[in-house]
Amino acid sequence: MIIMHIVAIHKVPADAGDSTGLLAEAVGISAYEAGARLRVAGRFPVIIASFAELGEAEKTAAKINSAGFRAIVLKEDELESEAGRITVRKFSFEERGLVIESGHAKRLAVDYTSVNLILRGMSMKQTRETRTEKERKFSMGNALLSGGLVMTSSSEKEYIDVSENREGFIHIYDKENNIVVFRENSLNYSSLGERLKPSRSANFAFIISELKRLCAGALYDETLLNKGGQTQILGPLFNPEEHLDIAISLIAKSIRQE
Repeated sequence: MIIMHIVAIHKVPADAGDSTGLLAEAVGISAYEAGARLRVAGRFPVIIASFAELGEAEKTAAKINSAGFRAIVLKEDELESEAGRITVRKFSFEERGLVIESGHAKRLAVDYTSVNLILRGMSMKQTRETRTEKERKFSMGNALLSGGLVMTSSSEKEYIDVSENREGFIHIYDKENNIVVFRENSLNYSSLGERLKPSRSANFAFIISELKRLCAGALYDETLLNKGGQTQILGPLFNPEEHLDIAISLIAKSIRQE
């Protein structure tokens, strides 16, 4: 696995006359690249660079901070992965907390007051399938050569079908550093009992509203709900289909450390 330490900016100096020039000089990128990042920075963290060495990442972050920005370093061991998450299969909203069971039958009780962040997003992945179709067309040459017995010629044509698979997700972070994940297509919605809705999307929306209501002290963010937000955070260095975990980890760290 490639070791990667990521530097992002979150806050832009309000009184800096030439923010673009300051950022370009601090990071060593072109003014055009700096300007593109600054157009979206402030609403959420925006990745500026990645480094194999942690020292280089921290040095760059220090330069950015000295220029009046607020930099975030996302260390390689802070990147979320499936191994560090508890993916929910069954769940119940109890009086004092959320009780969940993972696909591996691991059970966990999470106190509502312990939850400090609810992160909502959407994973989007394109699939491409190639299919070949045979086509028959009228052929004057075949007709003449065969005396009218063969009037057509056959050919093969390839088509590429592109489809996009979407799945909503919710990440819940608590004070014990548990990361509990609800995935729209993986949940056993019978857990809702009498509150079960007619469709999967309606059930997932209900879970979101209940989590927000019961975890009233938690921050809520849905920046990752569309590809535009994901792309702006990741910038040209990464893409949402392959590197969504980076965007998730960065958003979570930036919000929780504020």
